[in-house]
Amino acid sequence: MDAIQQLVLLSEKLYATLEKLEEDKNDKRENQIELIDKLLDARGQTIDALDPVSVKAHKDFKLLQALNEGILQRLESCKAEIVSDMRQLQVSKKSEERYVNPYSQLGNLDGTYFDKKE
Repeated sequence: MDAIQQLVLLSEKLYATLEKLEEDKNDKRENQIELIDKLLDARGQTIDALDPVSVKAHKDFKLLQALNEGILQRLESCKAEIVSDMRQLQVSKKSEERYVNPYSQLGNLDGTYFDKKE
């Protein structure tokens, strides 16, 4: 199998994995992200080993372009979803902290008087 066919297979597998990630949402997200990372690394190494001129002349070039566009689109949506989940986690942490200690934002008022004049 030549490197271009290997690149097509890796791209198809990555595309399918990203499609499955969108369906599963939170189930086994960490394992799927690790798998995506491994596939991206393998795909990157394969791309680095290829000659750009020979890729453009290959019969599967159009397929590779379409797969690449789909992969980029799905990776962007995956990234946006993860960023959204991280923001939601931060908000929930703050609300939990306010519930546990509702007077934490008032500061330390120990009964002393501060005169504004100097």
